[in-house]
Amino acid sequence: MKGHSIGPLLIMLAAALWAIDALIRTTLTFSIPATWIVFLEHTIGFVVLLPIFFKERQVFSILNRKDWVTLLALTLVSSVFGTLMFTEALSLSFAYHDFATPVLLQKLQPLFAIALAWLFLKEKISFRYLILVPVALMGSYMISFGTDPMPLQLSGKLLIFVLAIGAAAAWGSGTIISKSILNKISFRSATALRFLLAIPISLIIALTLDPHYALSSLSLGSILRFLIIAFTTGAGAILIYYRGLKQTTASISTIAELTFPIVSIVIAVTVLNPYGAPQQLTIANIFGILILLASILAIAFDTKEEAVVLETEI
Repeated sequence: MKGHSIGPLLIMLAAALWAIDALIRTTLTFSIPATWIVFLEHTIGFVVLLPIFFKERQVFSILNRKDWVTLLALTLVSSVFGTLMFTEALSLSFAYHDFATPVLLQKLQPLFAIALAWLFLKEKISFRYLILVPVALMGSYMISFGTDPMPLQLSGKLLIFVLAIGAAAAWGSGTIISKSILNKISFRSATALRFLLAIPISLIIALTLDPHYALSSLSLGSILRFLIIAFTTGAGAILIYYRGLKQTTASISTIAELTFPIVSIVIAVTVLNPYGAPQQLTIANIFGILILLASILAIAFDTKEEAVVLETEI
């Protein structure tokens, strides 16, 4: 099968793996603080990426101080804060038996990426985008709260909503921050360096926020789950995704990435749901999902149709 036909299939595979990641990650939150999950995920992920790191170690000779600041910002915002907020949202949503909300709200990432590109990179923003943003946000509200009023205290479902959107904003910001660094180095080098830099940063955060957790209490089952994340839904999925993105147009990529919400919904409403019984979605929740996904698709097709180059974003 030629590259142009296998590309979307690889993107679909990566998107499905990212949906499954929430399934694996949720189980880890039952016994491990989110801060330590982020630390262990990046530590084990970097070990997996070591062959790439050593193969492209010449990258150190071409990076200047500004590049390192960019990499540090990318790591802090996207790798650490984004992953931490998402993991914490999954942990808190267990009490509400709501697997769908923190997972599906990740589809808001393009909204933040486009807004930040307009703000910092002076890229044009379309009228359609301005119209569809509140529509997408309305859909996200209905996914989380249905037609109920939003609680006025930052706890419970509102906190889950805020954390999930915060994670989407952080990961959307990563796309913008990465643009300059990826003009100099490949996504493979940038990914390996991000995982490396995330280790000390996430360790400091873990020791500060959850100093009483002992790594010695880590079970063999949890270690195996981290290894699965590293090889499949973590570093493995990133490599698969960018291999597929190399010869796939932006609009086709967006359609292929719908595998993520589809698999997420299947997990939520079946016995695969890690919170126990299948989640019951209300009519308002279902309408919210359709509104959000339709808005994101419409925004994606509002952009210029062009092939996406492998080293353009991460």
